[in-house]
Amino acid sequence: MIYFPITPRLQRLYATKNVADQMRWHVEKPRVSGSLAHPSDGEAWKHLDEVDSEFATEPRNIRLGLCTDVFSPFGQFGQTYSCWPVILTPYNLPPWLCMKKPYMFLSLLIPGPKAPKGNFDIYMQPLIEELKQLWTTGVQTYDISKKQNFVMKATILWTISDFLAYGMLFGWMTAGR
Repeated sequence: MIYFPITPRLQRLYATKNVADQMRWHVEKPRVSGSLAHPSDGEAWKHLDEVDSEFATEPRNIRLGLCTDVFSPFGQFGQTYSCWPVILTPYNLPPWLCMKKPYMFLSLLIPGPKAPKGNFDIYMQPLIEELKQLWTTGVQTYDISKKQNFVMKATILWTISDFLAYGMLFGWMTAGR
């Protein structure tokens, strides 16, 4: 397994002037009421704001999407080798930047001849520990656009995966018995 810590990359978003400005887009840019143009218009985002108002009061706190799926680097699915990347995406950015390559952070790469199956949670442990720290205590971060330090927190807002990956992430049976 290869693990790439997410915290320094999230802090770097606030160390770049034009990106730091964009990280508050979801709060500062007016949008048409009743339309769904950005994840912040959705029910999951609004529910988090209601449930944890302390997290919501700091617009620089980061809401992440987690995505994983299998791919075979050496050909078709019938091959004997597969990889499971785990990618985190910050959804604070405007819609035209959310899904761009520079903001899709590879966090884990689980290589192997077979799928990790029941061990996926073991591979996820370093990421889970880092995300727990980002959720509970946060990390001191410098926002260059505001020229001030703040305690940056982050949370996983949702996951994106197919049923096989869904079963792996949550330890559920999605096929067979």
